[in-house]
Amino acid sequence: MKFFANITAAVLTLSALGGPTAFGAPVLYDADCLERMVDALDYDLDQQYAWESADTTLMLEFKKRPVRIDISDGRVVHVGYRMFSDSQREHMPYRQVFDFLERYALDAELPVKRVKSVGAMLAEDEVTCSESGFSRLRSYASDSTLLLSVADIGGRRYRVEWHKEDTPVYYIEFPIEYELLHGTSMPENERRLVADIQAWKGSRERVDTLTSREELVPIYRKNYYILPGDSYLLDNLTSNRYYMLAEDSDSLFVPIYTRDYPLETLATLLVTGTLPNDFSFEMKVDGYNMLPTVTVPVNAALDYFRSCGCVPFFGVGDFTDPVATCYLVMRNPSEGYCHLMRVTANVSELDSRHGTMACRLTPYIPMSRVASLFDD
Repeated sequence: MKFFANITAAVLTLSALGGPTAFGAPVLYDADCLERMVDALDYDLDQQYAWESADTTLMLEFKKRPVRIDISDGRVVHVGYRMFSDSQREHMPYRQVFDFLERYALDAELPVKRVKSVGAMLAEDEVTCSESGFSRLRSYASDSTLLLSVADIGGRRYRVEWHKEDTPVYYIEFPIEYELLHGTSMPENERRLVADIQAWKGSRERVDTLTSREELVPIYRKNYYILPGDSYLLDNLTSNRYYMLAEDSDSLFVPIYTRDYPLETLATLLVTGTLPNDFSFEMKVDGYNMLPTVTVPVNAALDYFRSCGCVPFFGVGDFTDPVATCYLVMRNPSEGYCHLMRVTANVSELDSRHGTMACRLTPYIPMSRVASLFDD
């Protein structure tokens, strides 16, 4: 549950939720820009609050306009003008759009030293809007008499429009790019991604849904069925899943997991993230930072990516028994990026369900600007 209160009441709300746990402890932020914005608002959270698992929204004012600070699991996840209603946030699947516009509008008005004007910032970020100007965004977004629509234009840009009955009165467009939506840089993204994967405790345990025969496509191989998924970019980069009849059953299907079908087993293991195993990724990030290789459980890493809204696609690059080189693309269309993972596995370890897979991760590839994922 979220509570909306003024600053004084927020203290009482947090106390009722079990926090703050200690005064003066550092507050965690989902992005560096959020900490900078709280500092610019002259609101010192570090001195007043510390959360272990707080989930709340603080309300304050800037220039006599409402500002929201959203906190989830003890982390500040959003700072911005409050322009969108709770109902819009609850019923429209565009939180990343609402958060971006609220943060961007507030950030443009904060009293900070700027290296470029707001106009230059809009041009550089490829943000366009109605002739009435960017400064009118806040008033249109806060007008409850207008109808709101959000459109994804070809997976490359978001267009947000406000209508008076059937007449458009204002629009704003911007690229679907993770860095823009979150106000972050690529080095920051890499650093936070590795730390978050290592810290991930996992969500609820998922069980692979058993599938009826009607949904499966039989192949000429013995006891081998495919649940067709989607493909992405390449025909052989898919979300297909592979099943076999359970032993002593003619109707119960279980995911293929056998050394006899090593590539299908790897596909099922990495696409579903549900098969019990003790495999780990030795994960090295290819990017701007010289980050150390980290070791993380395979299922925990896959669960983390799914929790962020990523959809997995699997393909085989090379297989010279017993070594398979595979590609796992974690696609997040609503935030405009892919993580590309090059996974090297020794399939002789499949039977024991224990071992290490080398993983080179190229994170946050902006899909609106990339022609091919696999050009070195």
